[in-house]
Amino acid sequence: MSGWHEIGSVAELEREGRVVARIGGRELGVVRDPRTGELHGLRNRCPHSGAPICFGSIVERAVGAPGRYATTGRRVLRCPWHGWEYDLETGRCVDDPRMRVAVYPVRVEAGRVFVEA
Repeated sequence: MSGWHEIGSVAELEREGRVVARIGGRELGVVRDPRTGELHGLRNRCPHSGAPICFGSIVERAVGAPGRYATTGRRVLRCPWHGWEYDLETGRCVDDPRMRVAVYPVRVEAGRVFVEA
């Protein structure tokens, strides 16, 4: 399975905000940060409960307590099932660093999206 694998089109990525494909028995995805346009390759499985994490939202991390929240400037991927948040660069859960989503390099070539896995 080692090497670069095509997982979808740039057009689909721009339209949907993500592309997902099964490669070597694993579901991998590339998500696009709507604010920055950056692309991030991830395994499409939240380590908390197995949710398809690439269908979550990329948001700015907020910290604090009810009535006193502040944004941090840090962009994270929020799981669509339970709201767990993961660093887009490392895949580490920001609240429990023992949890981690596998991350993969991404490239775009000739209108196609590739991940290295």
